[in-house]
Amino acid sequence: MKNSELIKGMYVKQGDVDWVKQRLEFDVKQFSQMLIDYKDVFEANKGKGRIDICLSKGNKLYATLSTFKPVKQNTMNEHLAEREEENIPF
Repeated sequence: MKNSELIKGMYVKQGDVDWVKQRLEFDVKQFSQMLIDYKDVFEANKGKGRIDICLSKGNKLYATLSTFKPVKQNTMNEHLAEREEENIPF
């Protein structure tokens, strides 16, 4: 399973003045639909999202949306409760 998705309609451009290093331009319709499509990812990440700016083999910048969902870890009490149900013979 991939942990990122190319953001369609988002472009990373070189800034046109010294104090603007990079500029993100995006298609509002495409980007807002992507936010809706990955709502479950944002909910799993406590309402936060992450966009990575990457460098292609052709030396062009592009943006990806992280689709990683953390896996819930069992607490010690949950883990112990599972062991009690297994009828361990010792």
